Amino acid sequence: MLEEGRIGTNEAVAATVYFLASKLFISFPQQMATVGLTAAWVIPIISFSTGALGFLIIAALLKRYPGKSIVEISEQIAGPVFGNLATLGYFAFFFAATILVMRQFSETVGTALLPRTPLSVITAIFVLATLIAVYLGGEAITRAAFLAAPLIVITLVFLNILSLPQANLDAMFPIFGPGPGKLLYHGVVHSAIAGEVMFLAVVAPQLRDGHKVKTMGLIAIAITTFFTSVSVLVFVTVFPYPLCLHIPYPGYETSTLIYVGRFFQRVEVAFVFLWVISGCIELALGAYTSTMILARMLKLPIYRPIVPAVAIIGYTLAFTPPDVPTATRLDFELVRTFGGIAVFVVPALLLLVAQVREARGTRRGEPTRGA
Repeated sequence: MLEEGRIGTNEAVAATVYFLASKLFISFPQQMATVGLTAAWVIPIISFSTGALGFLIIAALLKRYPGKSIVEISEQIAGPVFGNLATLGYFAFFFAATILVMRQFSETVGTALLPRTPLSVITAIFVLATLIAVYLGGEAITRAAFLAAPLIVITLVFLNILSLPQANLDAMFPIFGPGPGKLLYHGVVHSAIAGEVMFLAVVAPQLRDGHKVKTMGLIAIAITTFFTSVSVLVFVTVFPYPLCLHIPYPGYETSTLIYVGRFFQRVEVAFVFLWVISGCIELALGAYTSTMILARMLKLPIYRPIVPAVAIIGYTLAFTPPDVPTATRLDFELVRTFGGIAVFVVPALLLLVAQVREARGTRRGEPTRGA
């Protein structure tokens, strides 16, 4: 059985929050404004609520098959062929999301701090840091996320509070933006915004308190929903629609406007360093999850031998989008749209199949549930 270290409850929650919320530092607020207009802050509430419902289904699967990850559960319910197809869907979601986030973080650092440094060098540094973190294992990554959790919380709190003098609350109106119907549609369709919560299902065998996985996921989603909605609201009031559609690096651009007296300026430099730390942890979590999914599918005793191959492929594919706007569109229109099928719809189908089989087995007097 593939198992690398043990993960505590606090570490699991902190890592999941990092996974879900770090996208705030790149293009996420702009993506929300694209579909939500003046009501962009409502989209995360709907998307994360939909994601919470999807996670309840995942948690129900994990409860039926204790001690197993979503990969083993998928194969046991759907068989080796369809189970591996489902697993490839999980892998594609996490791997694609990690690659596109890496490209966006690299471009942000290049624009803000290192404008003369080649993008390939900045990306290589991120890949190297990610490679080292993944080799150290999930326990080390989640502990780092727990220890650094105050950084992302303090960063978001200070960024939002210090940006309030620049905010124009009139930019919130019309309050429902394109209309309640379209808000609901886009919120549900882009529910894969919360897709990283499946991280808990991948590392389920490593959780010290596996029976609390539902609580862990719901707490992480609740915390992320609050911070993302507030942060997007501040963004669309600081950069009223349609100006917000033309801000490629929302977090960085917002921080450049902070001005508190003549001796408290240019604070964006400090924020960028905190974002780099957050970016490294998110990339490490994404790479680790992708590698673990692949290793579990291939039934490898250890995952580390495939880490270099995954890193090289990821580094190469990160340069496939010609520019940041293309990477942003791929992330939002492809990964965050169709990714919901892999991370939420497929587990729902698996749970349905498991229940049908159990019902038939009960009528026949046969045990059907896996140990």
